[in-house]
Amino acid sequence: MNKKRFKLLYLAWGIVILGTYILTISFSISFSKQIVESSSKAFFQEIVSTRSWNASHNGVYVIVSDKVQPNPYLEDSLRDITTTNGMKLTKINPAYMTRQISEIARKKGDVLYHITSLNPIRPENKPDDWERRALESFERGDTSQFELVDMDTAHLFRFMAPLKVEQSCLQCHAKQGYSLGQIRGGISVTTPSLDFYHTLYQIILTRTIIFITLLLIGFLGIFLFQRMVKKQFLIVEDQNKALTRVNLEKDRLFSIVAHDLRSPLSGIQGLSQVLLEEVDTMTSEERIRMIGSIVRSSDNVLKLSEHLIQWYQTRKGILSYNPENFTISAMVEEVVDLYAEKAEEKEITITTSIPEGMQVYADLNMVETILRNLLNNALKFSHHGGIIEITALDIKNSDSVEISVKDNGVGIDQQTIYHLFEHNFNASRPGTEQEEGTGLGLAICREFIQKNKGTIRVVSTLNAGSQFIFTLPKKA
Repeated sequence: MNKKRFKLLYLAWGIVILGTYILTISFSISFSKQIVESSSKAFFQEIVSTRSWNASHNGVYVIVSDKVQPNPYLEDSLRDITTTNGMKLTKINPAYMTRQISEIARKKGDVLYHITSLNPIRPENKPDDWERRALESFERGDTSQFELVDMDTAHLFRFMAPLKVEQSCLQCHAKQGYSLGQIRGGISVTTPSLDFYHTLYQIILTRTIIFITLLLIGFLGIFLFQRMVKKQFLIVEDQNKALTRVNLEKDRLFSIVAHDLRSPLSGIQGLSQVLLEEVDTMTSEERIRMIGSIVRSSDNVLKLSEHLIQWYQTRKGILSYNPENFTISAMVEEVVDLYAEKAEEKEITITTSIPEGMQVYADLNMVETILRNLLNNALKFSHHGGIIEITALDIKNSDSVEISVKDNGVGIDQQTIYHLFEHNFNASRPGTEQEEGTGLGLAICREFIQKNKGTIRVVSTLNAGSQFIFTLPKKA
């Protein structure tokens, strides 16, 4: 999965969590309101039940006191009575009882009840604006009204349901023109919203914490999954690169064996056959020239075989590594002597500038192979009469020595330099006099230099020459 798909996954998870969060909060608010509405309805039903009980007894008598005075709006000849022991009693009808219950609730600050009507007998029962709208809606068929309203800078829940005329109501309200089952008025139940908002705040806070946690857990899960996928992808990519590199190396190896190794062997076979069949008819110069060709071809086969063996050993990690302290100048002289004849053939001058006694800590055989390959390449790509310089320099403030092989030959273009030291084989280019190579030399140099904890780089300009520079440690 690419980065774009993971971004979409993050976005999708965020949308799912946000959408679920909004729905959950919306449901919590709606459910909380339903609880308040149900509670208000329960209060209303409680008052209605109390009123029904009162009405079923045609009112109840209570002792007249400062808090309870006769109801001036109750037209009943038996409203006030005196017991045989002189105690004064007054009848409390359902409406009067509702007002007294409402007063007790108001003083406690909990629920406020208000009995009202569009045609009240008692002026104090006149409806407010909200109650009037509710009563009018009951006339149109609504069964109840519930709403969160602003009253006196406070938020209050208001519930109201109608009161219908029952048989016991007709005693007082029949003269007002009401009939059985008709809507006489209603009772409003008003409750404070403070507890509602406090509870709702706690619910929203809890839900918010839960959903943020879920969001982060989801993001963390996606992130870990992304890392795992990326890790697996890199592993597969590395395996594919390694497989591709192995296939390239195999193809190049087969190419070398099929072409670079076959060609000199075919040449040796052909020249040997001619020499065997016509040796008696050849002059001494012809025999020497042919034997020289056979020797050069054999030398190419031997060099290619050595390169293949060295490359295989380094790639498989089975080449022995035996570092030691040795003097650079002596090693350089031996390598230069090996190529003296070849340099003489192209009239190339090889100069050396090595500080006397300078030493390095490395595998002598590997360093000799490195220098042989670099010197052979310098000879191969130098023009007739060219100059090759081999130098060594003690790097200041460093534990390394820098060795350089510089020529003034054909040079290398920048694109080739960029890929020069890659693991796969580099295509061999013919030299200035069509000398052939194996394409393995620089790959072996790179492996050997890394094995000896050094570095290698090249500075080159087309048609001006190349300089190969590698470093080796001074000591262990």
